[in-house]
Amino acid sequence: MSNEEKDYAIGTLDFASATSEEKQETLRQIIELHDADSTQQVLALGMNTQEHDLVRIEAWRALSMAETSPLLNKILEAAAQLVRNSEEDEDVQIYALQALSLLPVTEAEIQLAQDVIESDAYILVQSAAFATIKAHKELPRAVLALESLQTHPEFGTSAARELQSL
Repeated sequence: MSNEEKDYAIGTLDFASATSEEKQETLRQIIELHDADSTQQVLALGMNTQEHDLVRIEAWRALSMAETSPLLNKILEAAAQLVRNSEEDEDVQIYALQALSLLPVTEAEIQLAQDVIESDAYILVQSAAFATIKAHKELPRAVLALESLQTHPEFGTSAARELQSL
C-alpha cells in the first residue's frame, strides 16, 4: 500500500463508528505520517481519553513518524500535555515519550523528559523519558540534562556513559 493509499485509508475510515480493532489495524499500517488531515485525525485519537488505550498507543506510534508533518509543533505540545497529566494512563505516556525520542524536539521536550525523571513517575515512564534525552544527546540542552542526571540513583550510571560517548 502506497503512502497515498494509507492516507486515503485513514481519510475514509470513519473513526467515530469504527471498532477499536479497525482503528488499531488502520493505525498499524501507517509507516509515514505527513498529511495534515491524517495527522490531525491520528493526534485526536492519541489524545482522546475516552478511546481504548491500545488505539491511543497505536496512534502515538504512528505520530512518531510525523517528523515532516506541518503539525509537528502541535504533536510536541500534545505529547507534553499528555505526559504532564498525572491522571493519564502510564502506557500511553510511555508511547508519547517514545514518539519524542524519534521526532525532532526542542529544549522544552528535553526539559520535560528531565522533569519526568526527577519526579515520582512510574519507573517505566522515567525510562522512556531517559530514552528521549539519550536519543537527542547531540542537543546542548540534552547534554546539560545528562550532566545533571549523573547523580540520579537510577539513571546516573547511564547518564555518565552517554556523556562519555559524546
